[in-house]
Amino acid sequence: MSSATGFDVRAYARDPRDLRPADLEPESLRGLAPETLEVLVHLWCVERGLLDRLRDILVTPTHAEPRVTAFLTTWSYEQHWLAETLAAVLAANGRTAREPGDTAGGGARRVWDERARPVLGAVAGNLLGADVTGAQMTTSGLDTAVLAEVYRRLAAAEPRLAATARQIVDLKERHRAFFAEEAAARLSGSANARRLARVAVSRWRWPGTRYCDPGPVAERICRIFGAPTDRAGLLEVDDELAALPGLGGARPVRAALGRLARE
Repeated sequence: MSSATGFDVRAYARDPRDLRPADLEPESLRGLAPETLEVLVHLWCVERGLLDRLRDILVTPTHAEPRVTAFLTTWSYEQHWLAETLAAVLAANGRTAREPGDTAGGGARRVWDERARPVLGAVAGNLLGADVTGAQMTTSGLDTAVLAEVYRRLAAAEPRLAATARQIVDLKERHRAFFAEEAAARLSGSANARRLARVAVSRWRWPGTRYCDPGPVAERICRIFGAPTDRAGLLEVDDELAALPGLGGARPVRAALGRLARE
């Protein structure tokens, strides 16, 4: 069980930040550049896909962790409305939010994830015990931190999206605080948790690239993080991750950017 006490889960659950389509002003968001819309399509896919994390977590011993499950209940509510809000921005620009087609390999991974992975994950998770939660919190925090940086760049690149993107960043930073606190507490208390986290981090990929052709995603990401100054916040994510117990030297974001650059 985590000894972390700084993040107030009860206060978080009482005050969900459900950014909704009704909060938008569609007239002011019409006519966004095609490049911006492509980034938004990618973000919609990622945010919607992150809800699958609940499936992966709830079949492991983490489902018995009341602090984590209480957080994830509100987190999933916020994620749902975030995806709906991104879909509304796309709709205001005549775009329909839909996932890109799977590659042959991606389709096979999706079948595995939806049919076999939950069962095998439950078996493996229960064999590994509660230490698996530390790895889950670590990679969840990694996804969240990277996405927060994407929204920051989006706010800087498109002034009409700045207010909405800043609200999303605030949402992500609150999620990030929970995941970081939980990861640090769990990794500091268990050598096995640190080992599992190192394995999970080594397998981490840029959010949203598991099933589809990563080429278009690479083009969008490389565009918005084109200059070295644009990537500074992303590279700090690696530094923060490496400061966690047992993860010194880990550089998953740099590795992911390198793979995307080669696509």
